[in-house]
Amino acid sequence: MTAKLFSRDDGSTPLIGFNLSNSVNNETVEFSAYIRKAFGFEDIVRIEHHITETYRSIVRQPYDRTDELVELAGKVKNISAKHEGGLPEVERTRKHPSDILEYFMPKKDILEKGLMPKLMRNYLDKHDAVNNTAKALTKHGLTFIAARNLHKP
Repeated sequence: MTAKLFSRDDGSTPLIGFNLSNSVNNETVEFSAYIRKAFGFEDIVRIEHHITETYRSIVRQPYDRTDELVELAGKVKNISAKHEGGLPEVERTRKHPSDILEYFMPKKDILEKGLMPKLMRNYLDKHDAVNNTAKALTKHGLTFIAARNLHKP
């Protein structure tokens, strides 16, 4: 509905992704997809679904929604899998699990506090979670497009 609110006279919209909260379930995603399709935005506005979240400083964490995504991916078109943290079973073993508040720290502070190696480990854990999701989708015969150059240095 937000895309419709911002729609132009030609029917297009500047909104390209709808980031649902981390408290949604599959039913919410499916209803959102239904509404998006009814407004004609199925191919234009992707639904961004959180698969993993940082281990600390988020309201609902940790979680791994890979199985939920596998269930949805065959039904919901144009859905993205957002990974903000590593897999919970990995994160809980880390001396320094991922923390969303550290995403916003100036590089100067990170270096002064000696956090760079820890944040690099968190970053690599997140990539392992992405690969885990890709393997699960592939195992179930589901296709996907990897987002290249999403986060340019």
